[in-house]
Amino acid sequence: MALALGGCASVADVPLIGVPANAPPRPESAGTYLPVHDVPPPRQEEMLSLADQTRIEKELSDARTKGKATAASDAAAIAATAPPPPAKAKQPAAKKKADATDKSTK
Repeated sequence: MALALGGCASVADVPLIGVPANAPPRPESAGTYLPVHDVPPPRQEEMLSLADQTRIEKELSDARTKGKATAASDAAAIAATAPPPPAKAKQPAAKKKADATDKSTK
């Protein structure tokens, strides 16, 4: 019952388990919390202007179109120069099970 209620306690504090012999000593005081509510200062640089934003979007669109065209031409060139895949060799037909049982009964 004591172990069930002590779920929030450290395992090392349980009398039967204890601390290993080679464990370092605990610090005298608890550490400080990280400053999670400290907000960084506002940015000094300006945001993109509408003209710069549209220019960059156009450059990205052009690069995407060029990449698609290059990929399509590369795929066509590979398809044109690649040899056809080799034909699969035909395997002999497996004997029927009925033939095997007929031979064993003769």
